[in-house]
Amino acid sequence: MGKLIAAERQKEILKLLHDNGSVKIGQLAEQFQVSRETIRRDLSYLTEIGAAQRSHGGATSIYEFGTVPIETRINKDADIKTKLCEKALEFIPQTGVIYLDAGSTIVHMAKLLSQRSGCTIVTCSLSAANVLIGSDNTTIITGGQLNPGNMSAEGFQATNFINNLKVAVSFLGTNGFEQHKGPAVSDFSDAQTKQAIIPNSKLNVVIADSSKACASALIQYASWRDIDYFITDSNLPKPLYDSIREMTKVILVDL
Repeated sequence: MGKLIAAERQKEILKLLHDNGSVKIGQLAEQFQVSRETIRRDLSYLTEIGAAQRSHGGATSIYEFGTVPIETRINKDADIKTKLCEKALEFIPQTGVIYLDAGSTIVHMAKLLSQRSGCTIVTCSLSAANVLIGSDNTTIITGGQLNPGNMSAEGFQATNFINNLKVAVSFLGTNGFEQHKGPAVSDFSDAQTKQAIIPNSKLNVVIADSSKACASALIQYASWRDIDYFITDSNLPKPLYDSIREMTKVILVDL
């Protein structure tokens, strides 16, 4: 690996922390072809901004690492996710393309859309595409590198495809938004895919249950101001509701 500037190197270190949970100074110095002192400064900086925690000989992630299999996440709180997605159906246009993001909640949106006909749906989610098989809709998959944790297509091919799209509405998920001023995810490639669709969609809708308010995620992929609607349940804490609704429209669904 060629030498990187400090910001690029620190971003790569964060990726390693997310994927592995911890890093060692010696290994990083060898990998990035810099001195141990340079790596110590990188880790000190990441610790100062709250992105890492120093440990003996290296650093550990402050976030949970690894991804719970999407099959498990789809079944968790399935009734709540379905109710939120039923509300989101109000934003389905009579004409125009629908984009479905990767994520367990969005798979429930795909299940509801599979009962409709005549829709054109673009998705990076293999799980959503699988649900739509056999429906009377046109389903287009973005292509890209498989992310087994999300069962989604990501990377350059996916973002390049999305950059050439214009859709009427996009439905987006989030792993959590504690300590963030917008929806966040735990994977850089997932964040890049989401960031690609937002400017190419007339309407951006985030769907997430209120438990995500207390969940940490690695990287914020958008500000709430970039989102047109946030659909969640009525258990969202009021101070957080008041804060978010200053930046976007919040729709609370009674459970």
